[in-house]
Amino acid sequence: MAAWKAGPWQLVPEGLTAMGNQRLPTSLSPEALAMIDEAPATFDRSASFARQVITQKEVQQLLTVTDAADGSWDTIHADEQIHAQRHRDRSLFGGCVFVRLSGHIANADAVQVAHCHMNFMDRAGWDKQMDGFRILHHAAGNDLLYSVIHAPPLADRDFLMFHTVFRHESGRGLMLYSRSADDTFCPPTRKNIRAMQHLAAHQIMQDPDGGGVRFTITTAVDPLIPFLPRWIMSLMVPGEFRRWVNAVEQRCRELQKEQLALPSAALFVALEQLTAPVCRLFGASQLEAEIKPRAVTFSESTDDPGDSDGVLAQASASPLGSDESSPKVEEVVVSPGCSFWGCAAVQ
Repeated sequence: MAAWKAGPWQLVPEGLTAMGNQRLPTSLSPEALAMIDEAPATFDRSASFARQVITQKEVQQLLTVTDAADGSWDTIHADEQIHAQRHRDRSLFGGCVFVRLSGHIANADAVQVAHCHMNFMDRAGWDKQMDGFRILHHAAGNDLLYSVIHAPPLADRDFLMFHTVFRHESGRGLMLYSRSADDTFCPPTRKNIRAMQHLAAHQIMQDPDGGGVRFTITTAVDPLIPFLPRWIMSLMVPGEFRRWVNAVEQRCRELQKEQLALPSAALFVALEQLTAPVCRLFGASQLEAEIKPRAVTFSESTDDPGDSDGVLAQASASPLGSDESSPKVEEVVVSPGCSFWGCAAVQ
């Protein structure tokens, strides 16, 4: 298929296999395969949207939102390592928390960050929160990806997503974009609770001087956690994200010592050849203006701590309607140790 572009980002038709992952023969039934819309005529979030592959128009719409004026985002936390923001329009994605998280790893290579982040075999060695990655199918540059997040003391959550990989035209960056797919492709079971990922966009960009890597994650996810005020999770996100950043940084140091040939290297220009102008990341200008060492800022428009409108409806039965395929919901309030995957901000 042709590798289309959205802004400066060009689709990598091979998808996740370009990052060294194995794609097994499709496990979908003929009926499920027939339901995948590989060439949607329109882009709208209708009932059939979850059966449509990710298209150029969808990614372009995301870039329009994320590249909007920095005034569209409220700062939750900012320091020398991480920056967390929440979008001011609380109506987007059905009221789910829509956040943008940014972190910086000094003395790192974007190839290493991309590898430890999305090479499943490598990630299994250091990330004990997210696993079970399986590529169920590939169509039109999209991988149908299944994964599981462990969030004790809560029940495990699983995700079924259309996933795409993009290379920046400068050769210095990579973007991963994904959103939930129709549960019919891989029905939920009693073992896990199926979470809804409205979108997750990860940008990994090499610093112009090659001295470090900045990555930005823009995400809106509904984890289906009942009786949990939104403001609690909003305050927890920075701390969990910092732990994730530290884990990635440690793994990058290990990769530097191992000096292995990484599959992701083919998607980047070698450091010594980087000559392209600086790419503007999501909200980069606001990052430069607001980050201060050990400075924490909570926006005045952050939700009222007394607000309990974060109560979420319990998960409904799967489209197949059988007891075996009906996801379970635990009536549990999350503890401060709730696990957090870098691309899955929780509500």
